[in-house]
Amino acid sequence: MKRGGLIVLLIAVAAIVAALVACLVQHKSSPVEWLRSEYGLNAAQMKQAAALHDDYRTVCAQLCSKIATTDAALTKAIRSNTTATPQIVAAIAETDRVRTECRIQMLEHFYKTAALMPEDRRAKYLEKVLPLVLHPGEMHAEHSQ
Repeated sequence: MKRGGLIVLLIAVAAIVAALVACLVQHKSSPVEWLRSEYGLNAAQMKQAAALHDDYRTVCAQLCSKIATTDAALTKAIRSNTTATPQIVAAIAETDRVRTECRIQMLEHFYKTAALMPEDRRAKYLEKVLPLVLHPGEMHAEHSQ
């Protein structure tokens, strides 16, 4: 069952990446350009959004690397044992901790980005992006319709 949980988590991460790529391909522009066209950012807001995006891209890359590392450690531990050892339990906890850190950073980024938008557009933006934090595995289904 725990191995199944790992597989579900890996699928969820893949779905998030696929959804983001699909969204970017659909809009054929940068994420910041998409924000401008979809949510009416002015030039000053665009500049701030670009800076936020660049900062978050660095954080996201670091967290993706951590996720890959912890997933590899968990996979190795699971494959080299036949029972749920303390090492496996610790590896599962670490993968969960890193994914939680990723979700928190993502949420903070979304809130900072929303704060740049005209007030009447913030709720629409958050409605669009918060499913990535709330239900990471469900976002892919929405984009594949």
